[in-house]
Amino acid sequence: MSKEALISISIIAVYMISVNLYVRHRSKLESAGDVDGFAVGGRSFPWYMVMFTILATWYTGSCFTGGFGYAVSFGVVALYDTTQVVIGLVFLYVFGPKIWKWGKIYNLYNLPDFIRLRYNDKKLAIVVTVFTIAIGFPWNMMAFKTFGILIHSLTYNAIPVNVGIVLSVIFILSYSLRGGQKSVVTSDFIQGLVMIFGSLGVIFFLANKLFGGFGPMFQQVAAKTPELLTVPDASYWSSIILAGIFGSFCWMEIFNRMFVARSPRELKISTAGAPILGSSMYIALLLLGVGCSLIPAVAADPESGFLTVSAMTGGPVLLGFVGIIVLAAEVSSADSGLVTGGFVIADALIKPFNPKLTDEQLIKYSRIIVICIASLSGFLAMFEIPMLQKIAIFTFEYIVNVFPIDIIGLLWKRGNSKAAWSGFAVGVIVTTLLKLFPAFAAAHFGSWAPGILGLFCNIVVYVVVSLLSKPDPRVNELFDSVKNASFETV
Repeated sequence: MSKEALISISIIAVYMISVNLYVRHRSKLESAGDVDGFAVGGRSFPWYMVMFTILATWYTGSCFTGGFGYAVSFGVVALYDTTQVVIGLVFLYVFGPKIWKWGKIYNLYNLPDFIRLRYNDKKLAIVVTVFTIAIGFPWNMMAFKTFGILIHSLTYNAIPVNVGIVLSVIFILSYSLRGGQKSVVTSDFIQGLVMIFGSLGVIFFLANKLFGGFGPMFQQVAAKTPELLTVPDASYWSSIILAGIFGSFCWMEIFNRMFVARSPRELKISTAGAPILGSSMYIALLLLGVGCSLIPAVAADPESGFLTVSAMTGGPVLLGFVGIIVLAAEVSSADSGLVTGGFVIADALIKPFNPKLTDEQLIKYSRIIVICIASLSGFLAMFEIPMLQKIAIFTFEYIVNVFPIDIIGLLWKRGNSKAAWSGFAVGVIVTTLLKLFPAFAAAHFGSWAPGILGLFCNIVVYVVVSLLSKPDPRVNELFDSVKNASFETV
């Protein structure tokens, strides 16, 4: 291994070991059966920890690989990603406190718990669990692939991508198994701080060093590749933004984040600041990607572009610090998805068939499942996979079909189990058919994404079936209890 590789990998190794030891020290569970601590971190975190945890979960390491690469290849079209994320975070300001109240009053840990309670339908909760876990699995693969690319680049290609993937699996499991969401939130708070402020500093440094600032950079892009500064297909661009907005509230790990705050007020404060910090970082990153398309080495390998220009500009020291930033973003997303997925599978799919399962056994099963998911996704990440951002768009087009079940169900009393089943089935079928027959979809609906058309049909069916059904008095009681509850002083 070269001297440069040793410098960069040493920087990131010191960071990883330090964070690991700190998190393990601070996030020990109260007992072997502390389900509340393992599943929702004890619902005890202040606003600033929740804010950076939300940011760290929302922005993945693939933003610095797949997102940056997408901007290099397709230009400002890539800004769809930051647009949908920012709007999603703004909506979180409205939805988050409501979700928190449901969780506190009825001791809910995640989306399947809410569905079982809201619709009084265990089968619907199981189907949504399987669907969301399956749709979310590619994100685990993308996370570990990003880790592999990162370690490979940090060592100047000395360590193979697959070895980097194995190391990342070991690192995440080493602390996340210990404290569950207590470990995850503690770790993600640190990672969120590093990701937001560290990346902002590096992005502006690179823009000035490479182009003399963002202004001169865009002048060069406008002169050489002006097509990268336009959005050629407004319908498609709008539809993937909408898919991102609606889909944001359907991921298990995002829904879970609403339960870790210690009060609705703390959650509302955190979601007020998150869009400002998040958009500042991600817009700057993607715009830098557009400019870096002019660099041949970046154009040749877009998804490694951010690491490439860092090494070109600041050598192994800057590459090491950038590696920490990307690692922080990816670790915080991967650990959230793994721990949330492990607990949800144990709680929603295993416990219903074994009601005598103790809390200690439930946590044990959760840890086993986390190990299995991490190992399988790490193994599959070793194979060649398509451009990461295209996988992200595909998953959002399907996950949006959960939106009527959780968010419309959260806001509207009339929604019921029949409406949820009918709308969900229609939405998934329409999305799939339009994807299977793209020529038909293009002829009749232009370039609108199949997922948005499927969601539209889903919502229409959900609303119609709900209105044609008799209101459920039980649901009125649930809504009244949540409306009348006050936790602002908790």
